[in-house]
Amino acid sequence: MARMIPSVISPEVKSNAERKIFEWFRDDPETDGWVVIHSLGIANHRTVLYGELDFFVIAPKLGVFALEVKGGRVRCEDGIWLFTNKYNQTTSKSRGPFAQANEGMFSLMDAVRKKYGPQHRLSNLLYGTGVMFPDISFAVEGTEGEQWQVFDDRDGHNVGAYIKKLSRNTRKKWEEQFGFFPAEKLPDAKDVKELANMLRGNFDKVMSTATQINYSEDALISLTEEQFRCLDQLEDNPRCLIRGAAGTGKTLLAIEAAKKAAISGEKVAFFCFNSMLGSWLKRYFERENPELQPAYVGTIHAWMTKVAALSGLQPHPAGDDLQHYYQEELPLITFEALDKSPLQYDRIIIDEAQDIIGSSAFDILDVVLKNGLARGKWFMFGDFTNQAIFNQGIDSEKCLKELEDTTSFIKFRLKINCRNTKQIGDEIRYITGFDSSAYLWTKVAGVPVEYKTYKTREEELHILQAVLDKLIKDGVEPGKITILSPYKRESSVASAVTRFEIRDYKPEIHDMITFSTVQSYKGLENAVIILSDVDTFAHERLMYVGLSRARSGLYILETEAAEGEHVQLLMKAVTK
Repeated sequence: MARMIPSVISPEVKSNAERKIFEWFRDDPETDGWVVIHSLGIANHRTVLYGELDFFVIAPKLGVFALEVKGGRVRCEDGIWLFTNKYNQTTSKSRGPFAQANEGMFSLMDAVRKKYGPQHRLSNLLYGTGVMFPDISFAVEGTEGEQWQVFDDRDGHNVGAYIKKLSRNTRKKWEEQFGFFPAEKLPDAKDVKELANMLRGNFDKVMSTATQINYSEDALISLTEEQFRCLDQLEDNPRCLIRGAAGTGKTLLAIEAAKKAAISGEKVAFFCFNSMLGSWLKRYFERENPELQPAYVGTIHAWMTKVAALSGLQPHPAGDDLQHYYQEELPLITFEALDKSPLQYDRIIIDEAQDIIGSSAFDILDVVLKNGLARGKWFMFGDFTNQAIFNQGIDSEKCLKELEDTTSFIKFRLKINCRNTKQIGDEIRYITGFDSSAYLWTKVAGVPVEYKTYKTREEELHILQAVLDKLIKDGVEPGKITILSPYKRESSVASAVTRFEIRDYKPEIHDMITFSTVQSYKGLENAVIILSDVDTFAHERLMYVGLSRARSGLYILETEAAEGEHVQLLMKAVTK
């Protein structure tokens, strides 16, 4: 696959055609070893020195090609080119796309010769041009260009094959004009690197960490086609089980399902397990969609406490055995409260279902859901493989089978990660051994994952403050940074930080650096995660949760012993 410059297409680029072409070059296995420069994306940061061409392709053994991309409807009348976009808006230009491509190519050749001299090898490579119409079939008329220079909808996604066709015909044209074609005119790997470095040095200034993160965030934000299909399934079926690994958009889909149910006038209870996620969900509806807020939104344990209190029962945990209280005592008190004051919902939505199904709390839902779990309306979202870290030994898969024996429901499996950048996804696989054979990771590029090794607590503190300092100086907003630790704050390095104000995570804090334990942050995410105090990678599920919270930037602070473990895990992954 090609090396793209820049690695992420600018969100300011509105052309869907350019976005498609960018992705096709990035993903085509035939483009391995190529460098593809998207000049308009670069133009959003610095002035483009070689015109406003859409793409430059530098391909070993093929040549250097300047490409112009035109999306939507294209026609030429009386020498004027007319371009109509998807909104039926038409613009006109006297210069056609073939002329633009030629001007871009000659501008590039002039710059190379000016830098290296006319006799230099890079000045005498095979240079060519092409025009890409991914949305239409295009037939060349007149003398503007040749049909072999055209890429259109009949070529599908095969940009690699198109460049090879350009190379063959450009060589053929050279031979018709000059005779024998010397093989040294075709660039080798060294030429590709040198020419790419020249171009990058001229107009692809290094983007700040904040800019790269913002690009990644914009690229990750939209629903995938898979998620839209899932929403369609939710509309058509009263009971649905949606499974998916971290980052597949389960919480987002649960929110959308709750909104649709509220619009239809249903009384909805939206349950989760994690208290921080429950607080975030409640705040989300209060701030973003108060008119669509469910009748209840939050954790199932907070709901049970509320139900008991409304019935005049005041549950209080006895002693330090909170686990026994929440698993045994509180559900019994809630059953008693519901017996005194019955309560029912038209629909129940459960996020983090892997932590709720099979528990005593789950049995209560059969009582409060109209027509019960067997005939009522419910949606459950969960990761029953990798994130069941609070199920206290309950076999959630067995519980699902028992549920399946009592009622009918459809199943939908989400397989596309739309949260984490490619670099973070790769690290999750290496460290946790996550079986991704049936799982598609996002191809959105981001900043590299960084490991920082420390020997002492003082050294970790110095590293953490240095990372924070760099992020803030690079323009990353403090609210986009969260520090996670396997340990409570008083036992974490975060407690020793003095140069930055760090608040314990709360949904209402959106403009400051925050801290949380990994366990408490399950179901949540942020643009940048600093995973601190890592002294082992042995706890795979905990590591999976911690690593997968990062959308665009991930920093891991590890002991020397943990470093040895992660190196072994990396070697194991590479040799598989």
